[in-house]
Amino acid sequence: SPEKSRNIWCSKDSTAAWRNWMLDGVAPARTQGECDAGAIERNTALARKHRVNGTPAIVFEDGKRVPGAMSTEQIEKQLVASRGAK
Repeated sequence: SPEKSRNIWCSKDSTAAWRNWMLDGVAPARTQGECDAGAIERNTALARKHRVNGTPAIVFEDGKRVPGAMSTEQIEKQLVASRGAK
């Protein structure tokens, strides 16, 4: 959610706010005032450009995109395949 992302990014302790959300499900407090959220906007633009619309998402060297989680073995196999495709 863009609003949650901004609230986490702009909180006084963004690391704690992120951990609280990810580990404990505690929504970040609504931020007040000005905050430079340019990094969030740049990340969103990059995701749109590369059609990444969820996490996790992995993009390999050969351009193959994999939505969702992969096992270590699957990642290693794809890394070898991607390297050979160059």
